[in-house]
Amino acid sequence: MSYHELERTFYRLSQLDHASGMLQWDRYVMMPPGGNAARSRALAELDVMRTEILQDPALDERFASALEANDLSDWQQANLRQMTLDWKRARALPKDLVEAQSLASTECEHAWRTLRPENNWRDFQPLLQKVFDLAREAAQAQREALSEERGFANDYDALLDQFDPGTLMHCIDPVFDRLKSTLPNLTRDILERQATRPTPMTPAKPVPVDKQDALARELMAVLGFNFDAGRLDPTAHPFSGGAPEDSRVTTRYDEHNVIEGLMGVIHETGHARYESGLPRDWLHQPVGRSMGMGVHESQSLFFEMQLGRSRPFINAIAPLVRKHLGEDPAFEADNLHALYTRVEPGKIRVNADEVTYPMHVILRYELERDIILGRSEVADIPERWDEAMSRYLGLDTKGDFRDGPMQDIHWPMGAVGYFPSYTLGALNAAQLHAALVRAVPDAGDCIARLELQPIFDWLAENIWQKGCYLEYDDLMKQATGDTLNPDYFLNHVRERYLGE
Repeated sequence: MSYHELERTFYRLSQLDHASGMLQWDRYVMMPPGGNAARSRALAELDVMRTEILQDPALDERFASALEANDLSDWQQANLRQMTLDWKRARALPKDLVEAQSLASTECEHAWRTLRPENNWRDFQPLLQKVFDLAREAAQAQREALSEERGFANDYDALLDQFDPGTLMHCIDPVFDRLKSTLPNLTRDILERQATRPTPMTPAKPVPVDKQDALARELMAVLGFNFDAGRLDPTAHPFSGGAPEDSRVTTRYDEHNVIEGLMGVIHETGHARYESGLPRDWLHQPVGRSMGMGVHESQSLFFEMQLGRSRPFINAIAPLVRKHLGEDPAFEADNLHALYTRVEPGKIRVNADEVTYPMHVILRYELERDIILGRSEVADIPERWDEAMSRYLGLDTKGDFRDGPMQDIHWPMGAVGYFPSYTLGALNAAQLHAALVRAVPDAGDCIARLELQPIFDWLAENIWQKGCYLEYDDLMKQATGDTLNPDYFLNHVRERYLGE
């Protein structure tokens, strides 16, 4: 009985999460600026309500009784494992800290929307300082409460574990060190090979947003997005949110950069397909949620990098591109492929090619990690950013805060510990694609015909329908036969860009 009482409690929490997600989507997409203060209070109150429910003393007895039950199914046992983790995490944080974090992040993110275009680091820094101070306080509380059970060696581990359960610094550092030692030489070789080829053409004139939007919607339909249970809207920073039954995909259109904007839509559609493909019987329970963000990013990057930038896919969509955007030679298949596989170090993470992208993530990982561990301060970010961009990508970013440390929404919105998920996701995506090709040998032909259902079926069976039933390592091992292995990604890069 106690287990079923817990299910009712977590069903209620799921409804609060649904409401919070929709309020957040509206805040980023539709809300007038003057509504921010009221919206911030409403979202903070929802966060406090969630914490109060999980901190109810009556749950102690219910969890104790449920954990002794011997009549639970495998899915119920996995659900109880996830419920217990949520409960313990919530008990570790005082309600006033939860409220303070919510208010600080909404204040900082709202200010970021104005301060970033102004290149105004001076006024942004104190707001970001508050976000990091509270993140550090929350990390300390989580480590003190959960370090023995979760294996935290430091405060930053506690933040990583919230976004990628089970992934800690000792897991990330060897992988990132491998990428840091390998990618610079690979990038050099790729750039040398690329220099022997003609530079791909860019569109001759700006592309109106309405034409880009029409193309985006048709491509989303090709990728299986259900517009009866979701929508697409423009926003300042693209994201996918909402709920599994009501996907909210956003994008950022640029008349002068239609190429990257298109891939952004494909990326966010991957997130949405994962959410909408979760096990329907468990949607309102923790076991039915998506896995950590490294797996979530693997789905968006599978769609964008493994599928979207592949030669068969680009050949297949080139007629759609020309139908909507015109007969510009830049939209011929060969040129599109050259554009989408061009390697060029740049300042902006979201526009980076897949070869240099991990260095953007490693830079951010090292910065936020050191701030949380007390090795650095928020005030040091611009100087360290400039130094790392010069060392990792050979770029000068001095004085450019807008396209430097202020370019991302993650830190302003309090997502400290999230950035590693992007590169972990890229590694997972390459590994999953290798497994897909083994399981579906004609996958390339399916893509060339835009008959993508066999690919979606494989992802659904191996990732989407699993929810949080398995631990991360077990999920990857069942799907691919191996735990996380960066060799798959490095081999993918060598094959795509060097023909090896």
